[in-house]
Amino acid sequence: MRELGQTGKVQESNMSGFSSEPSNSPASFSGEGHLWEAVFPLIAFIVVNRFIGLLWAILAATIWSTIIAFQRSRRGHPIGRFLPIVTVGIIARGIVGIVTDSEAVYFGIGIGIKASVGFALILSVCVRKNLLTRYAPEVFGFDEEFTKLPIFRKAMNHIAIVVGLAQFASSAFDIWLFNNASVDGYLIIRFFVNWPFTTVVILGSFFYLNRRLREIPDFPGLAAFFEQRFSNMQSGNKNRRRPK
Repeated sequence: MRELGQTGKVQESNMSGFSSEPSNSPASFSGEGHLWEAVFPLIAFIVVNRFIGLLWAILAATIWSTIIAFQRSRRGHPIGRFLPIVTVGIIARGIVGIVTDSEAVYFGIGIGIKASVGFALILSVCVRKNLLTRYAPEVFGFDEEFTKLPIFRKAMNHIAIVVGLAQFASSAFDIWLFNNASVDGYLIIRFFVNWPFTTVVILGSFFYLNRRLREIPDFPGLAAFFEQRFSNMQSGNKNRRRPK
């Protein structure tokens, strides 16, 4: 059984599944398009790695992830301002995976990133620079005055800590699963475990924040903010498509 810290070349007999990482947190309120974006790389990676090889699977994953990042940016997702960093990260990870030809290294990078995100979230709360509070306007459309309300900041601190711990728990599960399953098994099981887990965390955070903010007089509810943001996104997309 291979260990996560393995850095050597993967022998041909071990390359029984895909060696790149599709998204394992597909929870979204955006419809079937995002479901396909999450499921397609899982299927494609397993097929490519089985019939062509590990390097081609990683290359396909890198290209697909980059395309999806740009598509989400064009649809108005908050990823827009982080697109250069995301793109560089995707390409760098793909290059490392190709150069090392190692499943452990490639998957280990993804697990390490996930754990680092959890650490960064918890640390940001400890130093009173909550990252979720800072970027909440990108998701919900809150104005700056609203994000300064104590009840909002306290609720977002609680959510950041819970999400950070969830990232650690998910990373620990990924490590255990990687060391106790085949590559195909790792990808499939992780996908169908992390999907409901991520959904529960997102929905739980949403309902908790909504309940806490309901304590603010005349607060219309988070759904109203989402509807307004969605309407603005649609208007922006129509304006971009309108011929000059």
